[in-house]
Amino acid sequence: MAATMAYASTPAPAAIDRSVVRAMEIFHAPGMAVSVVYDGKLYYSEGHGVTEVGKRGAVTEQTLFQIASVSKAFTNAALAILVDDGKLGWDTPVIDYLPEFQMYDPWVTREFTVRDLVTHRSGLPLGAGDLLIFPEAESTSADVVRAMRHLKPKSSFRSGYDYDNLLYIVAGEVVSRVSGIPFEQFVEQRLLFPLGMKDCRASLSRTAKRTSKATPHLYREGKFETTASMESELTAAAGGINCSAESMTAWMNFLLNNGVASDGKQLLSSEQVAELFKPVTITTPRGYLAEHSGAFLSAYALGWNVSTFYGQPIYTHSGGLWGMTSYIALMPKQGLAVFASNNAMTAAPLAVVNDILDQFLSGSTQEYGKDWIAIIDEVVNGKREHAASVVAEAESSRVRDSAPSLPLDAYVGTYRDPWYGDISIGKNVDGELWFSSGRSKLLSGPLEHFQFNTFIARWETRSLNADAYVSFTLTPEGGVERIRMKAVSPATDFSFDFHDLDLVRVAESGVKE
Repeated sequence: MAATMAYASTPAPAAIDRSVVRAMEIFHAPGMAVSVVYDGKLYYSEGHGVTEVGKRGAVTEQTLFQIASVSKAFTNAALAILVDDGKLGWDTPVIDYLPEFQMYDPWVTREFTVRDLVTHRSGLPLGAGDLLIFPEAESTSADVVRAMRHLKPKSSFRSGYDYDNLLYIVAGEVVSRVSGIPFEQFVEQRLLFPLGMKDCRASLSRTAKRTSKATPHLYREGKFETTASMESELTAAAGGINCSAESMTAWMNFLLNNGVASDGKQLLSSEQVAELFKPVTITTPRGYLAEHSGAFLSAYALGWNVSTFYGQPIYTHSGGLWGMTSYIALMPKQGLAVFASNNAMTAAPLAVVNDILDQFLSGSTQEYGKDWIAIIDEVVNGKREHAASVVAEAESSRVRDSAPSLPLDAYVGTYRDPWYGDISIGKNVDGELWFSSGRSKLLSGPLEHFQFNTFIARWETRSLNADAYVSFTLTPEGGVERIRMKAVSPATDFSFDFHDLDLVRVAESGVKE
């Protein structure tokens, strides 16, 4: 890439330490690992805090973190390797590699390319079908491929941007089918290990048992609690990679050096590296980035968000799993890249990466010096306050003296969605209606009456923070026909795509009533 821009001064490691520690305190992060490469060299790589609250293990630069959707760039690099091998084409229809692949519209099925799999322009709504994989849902890659034909689009094909995960799982299946080996093996053998990232693995289950690993946490009611990340082998291509901050420096240098590894081997052609960063799908810049860094003309490339930071090109991606978040940024003109990960569901990595980038840019002839930790904290608090106001407004406006149209026993039964499968409505020992998902054991809990024929599912696992409206629709004859759902709070993670479900009641024989 372009020659490195020289700075009058660069941030001292102690200054970076202060930013990390401050962010951890403000956002409530038990541990964080950060690495910086500049001018082709390792500039900073440190761990802070603990791997698990209440235990002695310290986070180091060698501690493994689940980097979640930061993995999407690795999936695209794997596809690019197959392009270099002459086995794959970015603009070849997916059905040439996966004949069973179908989208809702037959024309879209025929036109849908490998590039479409990885650029969030399918026409499907945000996070469509994520309930197939989250939380801890029992699904296979075949289930995901089969579900695509039932997921209804919200917009025209290639007309806009809506982030998705399921199509990345399909992309991983393409890698497996074309290469002849499982996706995880291909990524490790052709990318991670040749880059010297030998502690990194394509999924959590493949990591060495004795390796230091960060434990995911949630911060609830003023205290930390550990949690499962809900990552699985199925989601490897969408967000499965586990890696250390130290090893992520090899990845960042590889990209900044046009596909050349530290040993001088060209693992990926410079043409394909350039392809990874070409804008494909136009997006809207985040308001705080437009305001504070002048971001404009944002787009999604192949696993990368493309925009500007104080007028300079920047490539970024965030990652989030249950209890862990990450963020990465490359600024090729500066020869600068920063990665951060923490073991809690916080915006700390985003704040720290932007703050470090700003510290470097402030050392040039231009003066920036924004407090990105404060900026991101304000954004987070604003979203939290908005979500609370939406929930409060719904509660204050509901018709409290309304009652269900039918006796509770009339709502009991099995309901089926064509892509998700079955859920059941039963009754518990207290006589309450009870929701149970046939795919995810965590989506289980009592239904609390809200108003009329709408209830709220209060999941037994309260840490999900994903209570959902469950609205029953009646037939003209007065029977129960179907269920539609919606998250109670706009702060609910988008992967709880309850609103995409259309659960139709089925008879005991399995035939629609």
